[in-house]
Amino acid sequence: MEKHPLVNRETEEARQNMLFENIRKNMEKNMDEEQVANLKALGEKFHESFDITKGTTTDLTTINLEEALAYVVESLKSGIHPGYLDENERAMLEAGYGEEWYKKWGYTKDDLESQ
Repeated sequence: MEKHPLVNRETEEARQNMLFENIRKNMEKNMDEEQVANLKALGEKFHESFDITKGTTTDLTTINLEEALAYVVESLKSGIHPGYLDENERAMLEAGYGEEWYKKWGYTKDDLESQ
């Protein structure tokens, strides 16, 4: 006897959700508390940016800027020298972390011009 297509779809969705949840848990184990908190905050903003009654987005500008900032921060964490950052990346870091953002990664103002 063939199963109803809806049952098959629900089973497949449940398997995919379980797979996604396992991936999320494994990734979370390899992150520090700050990274987990930042990703959770980004996720909350992402979900808040949708109007579920209309099926449209409300404002993704903030999320796009935060994703860009997160990318630059990860670059610094991975060892890129801040001297290689362009003007826009430095401006994002200053907006996110203050005028002396470079100190968070152990650099000085002189280091910004050394590359």
